[in-house]
Amino acid sequence: MSAFWSSFPRVRDGLDRVKERLLAQADSLPADLRDELSPLVRRQGKSLRAGLILLASGVVEGERLEAVESAAAAVELLHLATLVHDDIVDQAALRRGEPALHQRLGPQKAVLYGDLLFAAAFRSVSRDVGPASARSLADLVTVMAGAEIQQWNDRFRLPVSPRRILRKTMGKTALLFSLSLYVGAREGGRPEAVAVALRRAGYALGMAFQLQDDLLDWTGDPATLGKPILEDLTAGIYTWPVAEAWTRDAGLTRRELDDVREGRLAPGALRDRWADRGLWAGSERLVERYVARAEGDLDRALGPSGPERRDWDRFLALLIKRRA
Repeated sequence: MSAFWSSFPRVRDGLDRVKERLLAQADSLPADLRDELSPLVRRQGKSLRAGLILLASGVVEGERLEAVESAAAAVELLHLATLVHDDIVDQAALRRGEPALHQRLGPQKAVLYGDLLFAAAFRSVSRDVGPASARSLADLVTVMAGAEIQQWNDRFRLPVSPRRILRKTMGKTALLFSLSLYVGAREGGRPEAVAVALRRAGYALGMAFQLQDDLLDWTGDPATLGKPILEDLTAGIYTWPVAEAWTRDAGLTRRELDDVREGRLAPGALRDRWADRGLWAGSERLVERYVARAEGDLDRALGPSGPERRDWDRFLALLIKRRA
């Protein structure tokens, strides 16, 4: 399990059990399917979304634990499926430092493995998770798929729309964070008012996480990230740093993006220019604003103090300070 959760022993132990569930599902498949899916499960990253379900539940015990951990397993399978499909669409070479699945199997076969992961996710929720939570997860897949299609349709699109970028960020990431907290709270037996406040906190957390992830594609270390940087730029996927540049000087930004697209300017040279112009600061401020929103919603859900609230403070610090 990722070291990210090492200071949250109950979440870490729950994630270990979730991983056992996922491996058991993979082991139940025919050998030729199992041989490809088991390594994906074993190479899980931070398991943020599954961990959020456990954290939002209060890490319950007894009969509710089955539903909470089944929901966490379903969300993890759902996330793995989207990664497989995203890597195909983005033509990404690496995933967590290893060749992406489509690089090893070919895109046609990798698509089918992604579909198999989606099916496994819904199988997991259909048995142990409440009907309302299961329906919410099913509805979410439609929104996420729509956001990915919109992102593909918007490749190299100018002028840049900051509002449109935020809407895609919501569909790709924030809604899954939001639903993870809500489902965790509901399946953990929390009052509806608490679950709703946690859902709002999850939305703000997801926005902060994805915006920082997009910034790391410009500023991160490829060795730490486990993948090349500037992949979004070269694919024509314009994220918040591009919106920041556009807002400051649309004419200059258009020329620079055209130069990158047509090969007159190296992506790394553009990154250096924008670093010199201080363009990362806008993304950092926006991340901070969403974190502040999440903190307010967590206060409303759990109160401003206490052991559980302190766990969330530690989680926020780890999430925002990450470098990969």
